[in-house]
Amino acid sequence: MTALQTPTRLQNQRRSPEIILPRLHAGQREVRDNPARFRVLGCGRRWGKTRLGTALCIESALRGGRAWWVAPSYKVAAVGWRGIKNLGTQIPGTVVREGERLLTFPTRGSVQVRSADEPDSLRGEGLDYLVMDECAFIAEAAWTEALRPALADRKGGAMFISTPAGMNWFWRLWLRGQEEDPTWQSWQFPTSSNPFIDPAEIEDARKNLPERVYEQEFLARFLEDGGAVFMNVRQAIDKGRAANDPPVEGATYYLGVDLARVEDFTVLTVMDKQKRQVYFERFNQISWERQIARIVDVATRYRATVLLDSTGVGDPIYEALRQRRLAVQGFTFTNQSKQDLIDSLAMGIEGGQVRLMDIPVQTNELLAYQYELTPSRNVRMAAPAGLHDDAVTALALAHWAVSHVRWGQDPSALPGLRAKLLGGQG
Repeated sequence: MTALQTPTRLQNQRRSPEIILPRLHAGQREVRDNPARFRVLGCGRRWGKTRLGTALCIESALRGGRAWWVAPSYKVAAVGWRGIKNLGTQIPGTVVREGERLLTFPTRGSVQVRSADEPDSLRGEGLDYLVMDECAFIAEAAWTEALRPALADRKGGAMFISTPAGMNWFWRLWLRGQEEDPTWQSWQFPTSSNPFIDPAEIEDARKNLPERVYEQEFLARFLEDGGAVFMNVRQAIDKGRAANDPPVEGATYYLGVDLARVEDFTVLTVMDKQKRQVYFERFNQISWERQIARIVDVATRYRATVLLDSTGVGDPIYEALRQRRLAVQGFTFTNQSKQDLIDSLAMGIEGGQVRLMDIPVQTNELLAYQYELTPSRNVRMAAPAGLHDDAVTALALAHWAVSHVRWGQDPSALPGLRAKLLGGQG
């Protein structure tokens, strides 16, 4: 019987004190008890993979082994370090080296937490056990060129834990665990299989996240387009409708504005109340005065409520538009407000409520837009490096205005919306 076959206590073999382990649920115990040398866990968020991995590292160290916990970045590694330190320091005689993130036990075993920011720094150590945390976000070379050889001389074992991130090398490891090779085993656990998570939290995520984000992050599914934010984009396009529609008397319009000065583009997008895009304009390398004039012209022509990015450089433009008596509101970008903004548009397109003009530059930006997991394990949405996202942002602002902006409503209740309501009724 191994030390971890009891779910709540673990013993140091030399001094035999007991330390308190976190409770392990049925799925965690299944993985813990499996004899495979290499174990691959594709798990939804908050399933408990970190809790399981830290316990297995401690077990190896209490047997006198050298264990490593490797994470994509220094910041993510801090999560594993907290868990390992909280468990390991219950053992009398354990030495903590905070700067090195290293615990050394009376058994002469050790656990060290490392970052994979620089894969070459992982070379040279012989290991008895390894946990690769958020493995899908670590470069494959860290495993193949540095960590796998480190397990060879001691015939060490490894556990790969991560939420999926498309069909990358972590997915290929997971597939290997599905083959008839007793040294490899893989599992796929949705968040809901953790009995300690309130089902209401999972249901809230299902309702408020785009479908493929929910499927990947909470159902732990490997999706071919796992990084794509916008689905059903081409189905939302009215083919051949590239020319701007003239304003219709009595219709209600909303203008989304994403501002830029030189390298990026300022984009103006107008939507009607039915979430049909009716106007698109994109330009750069013109003065702020001319940009203000273009915004005023379009807003006046469509009698549109204006929602623009008022973060940073957008603030004086916002003030200038106020002075021209436009019905204008400013949207302040934060990590959370941007996610809310983009999620809202993604769900509108995905659900078929949004109709788009046939604008190739806009289509390409929507198709290229991606999400990724940040070092703090939040979802970050952005264009790939080197590409623009101005058309996406302007479209998202117009859609947000249609869906959320109401004159006379308390704007403090809306994420990112500044408390300044001016002009007439929208």
